[in-house]
Amino acid sequence: MDESEKKGQFPHMQNQDDSGRSEKPLSEYSANDGQAAAFPLLAEEQNIYRSLYTFSTDAVFLLDAEGSIMDINPSGEKMSGYSREELRYSDFNRFLLPADVPKSKAGFQAAFAEKRTGTLEFSFRSKTGGLVTVNATIVPILKNGEVAGLLGISRDITEQEQSVRILDAQNKVLEMIAKSTPLEETLDKLLHMAEYQTGAKCSIHRYNKKSRTLSNLAAPSLPDDYMNEVEGVKVGERGGSCGASVSRKEIVIVEDIEHSELWELYRDIALRNGLRAGWSLPLIDGEGEILGTFAMYYEVKRLPTEKEMELIRKTGYLARLAIEQDRSASLIYRMAYHDSLTGLPNRRSFQEKLSRSIAEALRSGDKLSILYVDLDRFKTVNDSLGHGAGDALLAQIAARLKSSLDAEAFIARHGGDEFTILTEDWRASEAGATAQRILDAFAEPFEVGGYELFVTPSVGISIYPEHGNNAAALLQHADAAMYKAKEAGKDTYAVYDAEDETKTGARILLENDLRKSLEKNELHLYYQPQISLFPEQRIGAEALLRWHRGSSEWVSPADFIPLAEETGLIIPIGEWVLRTACRQGKHWIDEGYEPFIMGINLSPRQFRQRNLVELIRSVLDETGYPPQFLELEITEGMTMDVESASEKMRQLRDLGVHISIDDFGTGYSSLNYLKRLPISRLKVDRSFVQDVETDLGDRDIVKAIISMAHNLRITVIAEGVENEEQLAFLKENGCDEVQGYLFGRPVPADEFRRGMDTQNASKQ
Repeated sequence: MDESEKKGQFPHMQNQDDSGRSEKPLSEYSANDGQAAAFPLLAEEQNIYRSLYTFSTDAVFLLDAEGSIMDINPSGEKMSGYSREELRYSDFNRFLLPADVPKSKAGFQAAFAEKRTGTLEFSFRSKTGGLVTVNATIVPILKNGEVAGLLGISRDITEQEQSVRILDAQNKVLEMIAKSTPLEETLDKLLHMAEYQTGAKCSIHRYNKKSRTLSNLAAPSLPDDYMNEVEGVKVGERGGSCGASVSRKEIVIVEDIEHSELWELYRDIALRNGLRAGWSLPLIDGEGEILGTFAMYYEVKRLPTEKEMELIRKTGYLARLAIEQDRSASLIYRMAYHDSLTGLPNRRSFQEKLSRSIAEALRSGDKLSILYVDLDRFKTVNDSLGHGAGDALLAQIAARLKSSLDAEAFIARHGGDEFTILTEDWRASEAGATAQRILDAFAEPFEVGGYELFVTPSVGISIYPEHGNNAAALLQHADAAMYKAKEAGKDTYAVYDAEDETKTGARILLENDLRKSLEKNELHLYYQPQISLFPEQRIGAEALLRWHRGSSEWVSPADFIPLAEETGLIIPIGEWVLRTACRQGKHWIDEGYEPFIMGINLSPRQFRQRNLVELIRSVLDETGYPPQFLELEITEGMTMDVESASEKMRQLRDLGVHISIDDFGTGYSSLNYLKRLPISRLKVDRSFVQDVETDLGDRDIVKAIISMAHNLRITVIAEGVENEEQLAFLKENGCDEVQGYLFGRPVPADEFRRGMDTQNASKQ
């Protein structure tokens, strides 16, 4: 098809018409544009499509029937590095890695032949040369019942895919070691993996303790004359990066070989071969003996990134294992199939076990259950107490999982804070009972580094063969069910339901709309009164965020606040809440109303902001709101790192603002925390208040919180007060303040002001 034919097929995509006039890209047409209306995809949905096309964070591209690129949205231009004009009328497959072209062509042919949506995963080089991997949904464009072209929606999964490739490559190396593959072949594979990920040139040398020299083992990309010159290099401070690393028994980083004293004897040969930076890690066995070195070289002066440092250590570790293979074959196998931290089978081991079990179940007619376990808020532990505490916690969790499940259950650490479990449960109800045993196992706290940590899991379940007939599908669907459990509030389990996948698209739309909510003035603040009980009068208000999405839909904070926290949108939204509430409070003061405490919630991500104190100081200066009437509400989990939290809280108190602990009793706080933190108020969580009339346990908890807080001279406010019985109990036990529907629901500013007028009138 020549270019004139292509322009006739998708007239809306042309840069110029036959008269030479410039035409607009698809994203700029309006619903009333005659040309846009002629395009078969648009019709009545033009406005929606144009918005999704323009503002989508995913790359969106259009192909004609020949596979040529006819249009691409701004996100696609950003992802590829090419402009729309550079890409138009180009063969789509020309940009892909050669290995992905057959898969791409097959996917496109299937979309044309079957007239249905499909998915593709492919990689390409951006204009700057970087490798980009995407997951694309391919949608056929129908015209008169025939496929006229394809719409592609691509999500960048480069970082995720690189992590998987690194893991797979490492497992491949471990497999080679376990099979006693010749050492040179194994090390070549290992170095090719490191070079692919970093762009460096790598080498591995063996150390001869007797002669204190290094001999070449593997260097697939370094020049032969360089390797010949450094053969037998003497260990010491003049032996380059490798000689020094063995001498010091530590990693040695040389940013600039040309000016490094360590490279005095080998500088000329390195520079002649284009080597400008060299980093070396000594390979040390479990007995402290040096086996050799792993080195990386670059053709520019530079220092390693944090990820490169991690890769250096991982690669060095694998190189050590390869060199030790003759004397530690059993250890090699275990490292290939087990997790070193927990002692459990690893991801690869689980996948192989699952595949074997599926083959056996196919013959026997048995059923299988896959449980995907993810720890809730585990990142908080790592961020607050450090990765050492996180590792210790994971080891305890692994032991508790093994003790809580039957011996027949196959338990593996899938990676990070995720575990997978394979059982032979026949029904979802049986798998649910297994999941419940897992949840029950987390009821007691874990003791780590002197802390009592309460951690909960979210569990997803898939069943063979109902939810898939291969390991990949079953794991994917168990993972999807796990996210369903998280959305249900965490600390629960869910069974896979194919209909839930349709919710993924709705979540993407929700995120896109949330990103535009501020500029479209869809966010609003409501105010709920806080009441002193002695005497009973209004003394404060909590500012609560509400979202009026579009023209009529109110979105629950439970739906959009976690999304905002996850995506980072909570930072600009939180700043808007702070500024709006302070501005409103100052407006009421200027109108002559008596000042009162304005409570504003801070999310965990907001609290971790480095510039939080400066931001609040700036907002107070800008709005003129008195700092002594501003109260910032934080949750218990945000105070786990007491030293860091207390320092930031003291800085906030120095501004004059107050700090309260919200939802007290549901998290990590202890008496030791409270006495070290500059807290003004404790907020008793509504879950304890709602049943104080009937639940003796809740009554005792509320009494204990009030007593403890008063001993520390901290004011107590109870939230969720809805009836006179709850109020009477709180008064009887000395609770200072209350908040809840009994005294008023959250209302807009104007309605809240009318409430203040009513209170003032009753006083008079």
